[in-house]
This record gives sequence, structure tokens and C-alpha cells, in this order.
Amino acid sequence: MALKSVRQRRMQANYLDIGTAEEENFVLMGTGFTDLNEEPGAQTSSKRYVNDASTSKGITGYEWQAPYTADQIRSEEAIAYICEIGELLKTGADAETDYVIVDLDQKESAENTYHARKFHVAIEVASFGNEDGEMNCEGNLLGIGDVVEGTFNTSTKKFTAKGDTPS
Repeated sequence: MALKSVRQRRMQANYLDIGTAEEENFVLMGTGFTDLNEEPGAQTSSKRYVNDASTSKGITGYEWQAPYTADQIRSEEAIAYICEIGELLKTGADAETDYVIVDLDQKESAENTYHARKFHVAIEVASFGNEDGEMNCEGNLLGIGDVVEGTFNTSTKKFTAKGDTPS
């Protein structure tokens, strides 16, 4: 019996928008990130009806977040952007941006274009740590609103929402 192939983490690329409100600038979150996971955080409700012995459950929403740990490699633009939010104690819109997860194993018909999901996030910087003399930062990307499904071009670094025409 042949073993099933498990999806490799490197088949998912993560991009953070470090641009301005007027012009987006998605950069790769790769080198320096030692941990970057996705936690959908399904929210549930339950109810037991009088004629049932068991409870009925349903999904009512999501409390999405993506915990991260990164070495403080300041030449990596995404890390410098995140560290600045924590160091300057930014809040509100100053700590928010867009984040895209790109599925490199789901190629679309256009060249360098893949299935992607875009999240608007608040960047929580929980700590600046010391790992054997090397500085790191840890926190969460906290989901704001609903996910947007679409495609991402890894050459132009442009996200196109499903149903929109690529620019």
C-alpha cells in the first residue's frame, strides 16, 4: 500500500502588506519566521431539543488568528514592519494591514498565479524575546471581518478577489 502524500508547509506562501493606505506592497513572510500557523477558531452554539437525548451543535462564526514567531532579522521587511508596531505601541488602524495566504500547490491558469485567501488583520506583538542571545518577536495576526477568496500573482504581488478582473 502506497503512503499518502502530506502537504508540505513550503507549499503555502504568506504575504503581508507593508504599504500605505494608497498603495499596497505585499512582501513575503519567509526568512526569519520560525513559526506561522493558522487557527480558524470555529465558534459554536449548542441546543438540546426536548425529544433528543443529545445536543445539536452548529458553527456560528470564526475567531481567526495566525500565531507567529520570528527572529528579529531587520533586513526582512515584514519582520521590520511587525517589530515597529510593537516597539512604537501602535494601535487601531496603525496596527492593521492585509495578509494573504497563497496555495502554491493550487496553480491557476494565468502565469505565476495561485489560489489565495486575503484577511484584514490587526498585528498583535505579544513579546520580544531572547533565544540564546538572539532576539525574536512573537504574537498573532488577528482576523478582522471575513476572508476574501481569490488569486495571487507571485511575480506582480497582486491579489485579485474572486469574480474581479486582474489589474
